Amino acid sequence: MVVGIAQADGVTLNAARVGAEDVPATAKFYEAAFGLQEVRRLEFRNQVEIMLNFGATVAQAQANTNAQIVIMHRDSNSMKDPVPHIIFNVTDIAAAAAAVKAAGGTLENEPHPFGNTGIYIGIANDPAGNRIELIQQPKKK
Repeated sequence: MVVGIAQADGVTLNAARVGAEDVPATAKFYEAAFGLQEVRRLEFRNQVEIMLNFGATVAQAQANTNAQIVIMHRDSNSMKDPVPHIIFNVTDIAAAAAAVKAAGGTLENEPHPFGNTGIYIGIANDPAGNRIELIQQPKKK
């Protein structure tokens, strides 16, 4: 059996990074749609970078050691690349899709079954055009 570097050297995911013309507005979208909290804000070269994480309060989100979402400045929201995107596991994909729309995002693909796996998948876009994949695992019987 081959052991990958993640297993051998303790490599873990630090963050997923997306870009937006309006970083604070895009951060507000992720707060409203997914319940993330701003945990850190960096300002340099007349730009802002905002880190978000899960937690009921800012203090809980700051204490969360799981991977963060980092939003950084980009000059244009018109960059369209369908491959890089954020993937969220959700327990109620219909509610997650509704929250995306209510927060100002759009659905590219409505939630739908993924073959005969019991998994449901939906593809959304945040207001800056970043893709978001929503995955609902099969219900336990």
